[in-house]
Amino acid sequence: MLEVKNLYCTLGANEILQGISFTVASGEIVAVIGKSGTGKTTLLRVLCGLENISRGMVCINGQKARHGDYGLVQQGCCLFEHMTVLKNVSYALQAVKNFSTKNARAVALDMLTQFGLKDKVTAYPNSLSGGQKQRVAIARTLVMDPKVLLFDEPTSALDPEMTNDVITMIKNIASRGIAVLIVTHDLVMSRKISNRILFLECGKIVENRPTEEFFLDPHSKQAKGFLKNMALF
Repeated sequence: MLEVKNLYCTLGANEILQGISFTVASGEIVAVIGKSGTGKTTLLRVLCGLENISRGMVCINGQKARHGDYGLVQQGCCLFEHMTVLKNVSYALQAVKNFSTKNARAVALDMLTQFGLKDKVTAYPNSLSGGQKQRVAIARTLVMDPKVLLFDEPTSALDPEMTNDVITMIKNIASRGIAVLIVTHDLVMSRKISNRILFLECGKIVENRPTEEFFLDPHSKQAKGFLKNMALF
């Protein structure tokens, strides 16, 4: 379980996150939504250690979170273009976890096979479709055995069919007992995939509710206005 307790983050003179608290249970999928500039991406960056916590605490399974507890799938996949698919997935196992080349390749190949990419191991990212790139990015993250998986706009620039494939993959990942937190502007996707919605406004959680309750009956005027503008309420 991911537990975020009274989290603050100040960047320069701006307090971006203001006392955020929430949990994501193992096997649960939580979507973070809200207008641009409300702190969604900063939240991911803080959890990954890319920005410092000003105050508060983050715990995983009751212990203070460590960098290796997280896996981040970034917007745009961010694959290494000069590496094959197999090398993209195996590289961190060697560089970070000190796997031998043979063992790293074996683990990477097994993960890529699970994602239906066995025939792409020698391919380079520029030859892959958007959906295939996303699968490689997810496989690369999962081989590191994270306790919490973070997604930044996982369906950005994907067509509806590829979006549905990513939704299925993320649900399967959660079924392994991994806590999943997704930052997204794709409200249709978030409604399909998540168990719960966190709605951020000005660095604060305004609503933290089961997904259908949020979309059918938002309580705050901020969420009502947001969904009305998006023609979803």
